[in-house]
Amino acid sequence: MKGLRFAIVALLVAVAVQTSACALLIAGAASGGAAGAAVSTQESREEHHGAMTYAGTVLANVVYFPTKALFAAGGAAVSGVSYVATLGRPEPTASIWNASVGGNYVVTPSMIEGKAPVHFVGV
Repeated sequence: MKGLRFAIVALLVAVAVQTSACALLIAGAASGGAAGAAVSTQESREEHHGAMTYAGTVLANVVYFPTKALFAAGGAAVSGVSYVATLGRPEPTASIWNASVGGNYVVTPSMIEGKAPVHFVGV
């Protein structure tokens, strides 16, 4: 009976995670970390990172990527409001857009090791 309860609870948790987009978020962050690692490798063929650096990159991207994506989406919305509020003046709109949408979307192993800066806000 305990095994059946455990199986039901595990099934419910799995369904909840899959339908709540947590799985998508985690998979996206993990793939972002892998993409960052690939970019880092392409930039310098002689870079060598430890396994913990790659694990830290993936874990950092689990938090960093969704936060940056929400920040960029919010900045894009505020930029649109700014455009309307200033009657189409491009200067304030562009500065809001560039600051929020620019920057890094993934953390790379070089950033984890402190060899490269992390630019959350664009310039």
